[in-house]
Amino acid sequence: MVGMLFVGFVEELIFRGFLFKAMARSNVNPAIIVSSLTFGLGHIVNMFNGNGAGLVENLSQIVGAIAIGFLFVMMFYRGGSLWPCIIAHAVINATSVFSAESQAFSIGGIMASVVMIGIALAYAIVLMHTLPKAEAEDSSHE
Repeated sequence: MVGMLFVGFVEELIFRGFLFKAMARSNVNPAIIVSSLTFGLGHIVNMFNGNGAGLVENLSQIVGAIAIGFLFVMMFYRGGSLWPCIIAHAVINATSVFSAESQAFSIGGIMASVVMIGIALAYAIVLMHTLPKAEAEDSSHE
């Protein structure tokens, strides 16, 4: 579980702290897209790590990670702080240790994944339209 907390911290530093910030200097919209997609596609390694999940399960995780990546990049871009992303990511990773893998892709599990993806996308869109953009000098210290 401690390892999963650390993974969330490191992934946020890489995908939002470094990649997004570097790309956003030139153009924010491609930076948002690239950060979200690379975060999701980065989870493709789970197809090869011997976790026992099938193709559908892994593809679902990738799509979910793209949606969560979009939410996190909007939280960072609009909020100006990486800490909410780090904390949310660490909590998601840590609690995933307790998920019942045998139930993950039953009909209920698939519906739960669809709902989670929908909530993440909806919340990211709300943030995109309601929060003011963080000032450049405010986000430069993260």
